[in-house]
Amino acid sequence: MQDVAVIESAQAAAAALDPVRARLLGELAVPASAAGLAARVGIARQKVNYHLKALEAHGLVELSGERRHGGITERVLQASAASYVVSPAALSASAADPDANADHLSAGYLVALAGRLVREVG
Repeated sequence: MQDVAVIESAQAAAAALDPVRARLLGELAVPASAAGLAARVGIARQKVNYHLKALEAHGLVELSGERRHGGITERVLQASAASYVVSPAALSASAADPDANADHLSAGYLVALAGRLVREVG
């Protein structure tokens, strides 16, 4: 696990800024399976799996091992870094218009707003 990872893409930034996914990333400082993580955070295992796959697709979590229970293989995942920093390049690359997003608490809105700030301020 790295100490700090730089998030370079707007899509990865949006994935990391999602409230549920951000909470899962925080919990994955210690390796855990989807079932174990679901029990810790109180979210259904299927939802946890869905969010973990999105985080894994962006390289924010990585496989740290596998456990076998009978005929089932359980994947154990861990955050790829202890903390994350979003690159200004990722924010300025996001040409999304924050005014077009009605949900001002969504990760997509926050990334678009930060992108506008980087473009306007420099």
